[in-house]
Amino acid sequence: MKNHSLSSRFTRLGLAVVMLFAMLGAAVAPAGQAAAAQAGGTSAPAVSALPAKEAASVTAAVYATAEFMLKNGVQSDWQAIGLAQAGYKVPVSYLKALEGKVSEAKGVFARATDYARITLAVKALGGDPANVAGYNLIEKLYNHDAITGQTLNNPVYALLALDSGSYTIPANANWTQSKLLAEILAKQNPDGGFTLTTGASDPDMTAMVLNALAGHKQEAAVNTAGQRAAAWLSKAQDKNGGYGDSSESVAQAIIGLSAFGIDPAGAEYTKGQINLVSKLMSFSAADGGFVHTAGGSSNALSTEQALEAMVAYQLFGTGGKLFDFSGTPVKNPQVSVSVTVEGPNGTLAEGSVYAGNVLKALEKTAAAKRLALVNKAGNYVTGIGGVIAGTFGGYDGWMYVVARGGAWIYPSVGMGDFALEENDRIVVYYGGDNTQVVDAVTVTPAQPQPGQDLKVQVTQKQWVWNEATFTSDPVTSPAAGIQVTIGGKTAVTDAAGVAVVAGGLPANKYNLTVTGYLKDKTPAIVRHTVPVTVASAAEDRPAFADVKSISPWALESVYTAYDRKLMNGVSEGSLLFAPKKNITRAEFAALLLRLTGNEPSVAASAGAFSDVKAGTWYYGTVNRAKELGIISGVTATTFKPDGLVTRQDMAVMMVRAFKLDAASAGAGAGKFSDEDKISDYALSAVRTVTGLGYMSGTGGAFEPSAVVTREMAAAVAVRLP
Repeated sequence: MKNHSLSSRFTRLGLAVVMLFAMLGAAVAPAGQAAAAQAGGTSAPAVSALPAKEAASVTAAVYATAEFMLKNGVQSDWQAIGLAQAGYKVPVSYLKALEGKVSEAKGVFARATDYARITLAVKALGGDPANVAGYNLIEKLYNHDAITGQTLNNPVYALLALDSGSYTIPANANWTQSKLLAEILAKQNPDGGFTLTTGASDPDMTAMVLNALAGHKQEAAVNTAGQRAAAWLSKAQDKNGGYGDSSESVAQAIIGLSAFGIDPAGAEYTKGQINLVSKLMSFSAADGGFVHTAGGSSNALSTEQALEAMVAYQLFGTGGKLFDFSGTPVKNPQVSVSVTVEGPNGTLAEGSVYAGNVLKALEKTAAAKRLALVNKAGNYVTGIGGVIAGTFGGYDGWMYVVARGGAWIYPSVGMGDFALEENDRIVVYYGGDNTQVVDAVTVTPAQPQPGQDLKVQVTQKQWVWNEATFTSDPVTSPAAGIQVTIGGKTAVTDAAGVAVVAGGLPANKYNLTVTGYLKDKTPAIVRHTVPVTVASAAEDRPAFADVKSISPWALESVYTAYDRKLMNGVSEGSLLFAPKKNITRAEFAALLLRLTGNEPSVAASAGAFSDVKAGTWYYGTVNRAKELGIISGVTATTFKPDGLVTRQDMAVMMVRAFKLDAASAGAGAGKFSDEDKISDYALSAVRTVTGLGYMSGTGGAFEPSAVVTREMAAAVAVRLP
């Protein structure tokens, strides 16, 4: 009891101090409170002609475009660069793939632009271009023998690459920065513009040159050339504010001007009340991508250049440049996390977002769910969704905890200062000194049978102030007097934290929910859910002739999948399950249709794939799964119905079928030792299904390319919602 008294006393004191400082505007917050203190500061932004509303739309577009790319998998070096400079964490697998590419080529590429592009990408992702798989790309670049006499891209991108970091370039190198500058300046047309080879100046090449010159504009000749190029970009704009129908030309102009310190939204670059930035935004698509020409669909090239342009414009505000990586890496890169906002009487919001700190994660979640935030002092969130601190007349307010690696973290810093890691789960909750979080939920028996009583034991955790160490120490105790709800039944825990759900439940999958809501008070415990599967009773089990071949870990799942008519036997004679038989793509598509309650398409429906023939058992199944977006072909016209399903492809199809977003995951998925082997297109899906507990690894590995057996499919099927 002594510890709980200390907890109460110091929580009240902490909340009182925090609210006092919130009113005074000081960036101070006690442990675990939803403070928004920001570390450090940023340099004064450049003066921009872009109105605040449009600037905010650029920021929103950066988020949408970056997350559109991450959702679809990083597919190019330019995407990786844009994402990294936008503050997002690019999957480690991408840098490893780049290193593998260099190693496979033995460090030899025909074009200087290949060396430059890879150098820029490696540097942006935190690698060392002077040692990529043992090869020095910087040396390969400055001693390249085919830079002159070709397109102007060669010296331009070589200069950008050599300027991207602090590299040692010998004076006798074939190409120093001075030699590259001379080569570039010699190609300027009389009108001030540049072109790829010869002929009339064009906006793309002129902008790219301006980007390269930016790092040397302190030199008089370079500055003069740059100013002439910038003036040409203004003159070349058409009456609609762009350069013809292309979004890419507009994007390149923004990148070049921003790097040179010239505002692309300024008066010189505004035609017919449309500036370059607003013109670029007119090419944005609803899915987060950008189109090549107005009215088109998202285009990969247009999207990656648009992201780079928007990021370049944001960097213009702080004096940075898109391809300058010589400074400190981005602090707290944005990673994928899940967020739950728990109010005093129920859940206010759940979602998955990309963020670098808890405050940004909360802001994004609140914006997506249209929840109003109150954060007037900038350092303490006092209201969410109309629930204001002090609602119950005490020192109650908004707090937060983070689940990472299966354990709770009770932060000792404010929201804005807590750096997030991939797959963190954030719980922002309204509470007081009585509110605790669920530490563990244990269901007995571990594999309950239908109709069997369920014993549920709940332990809770609270952080108690330690006067000796001036820290908050975790204290675990039984969660007494809280509600346990499952399958429409509710029980209350006793003094030992135990609740009994009498009479059990039918065979099925359930979510067990723990709550501690109190009338006119803060909750006793923060709402928490865990999945529970009730398996079939022993006397009702089918008599599989090959039961001894079923792995012990899959036995209950196989019986349950059969009982629920999700999977059948494989023989018309004796009942065989064939647990070790690999499941085909058509069979797994059929399983997902059953799980989601969808019927196959009618036999007369148009076929989606040339190798899915009318008259086969899976014809309607595959067509329906394609219509629903659950499956896709191995090519544009073929499905390969008898092909085998890999574990990573199973994860992708599950996410599509159930529209999973990891919002209700526990502590999230951990890192796998073979994560670099997971394909980019599947990485997000793997993290989602493992974070939600629908799939798991073995011995720390996920084994993404391993094929799925029937017993594996059964084990996963009975866990799905």
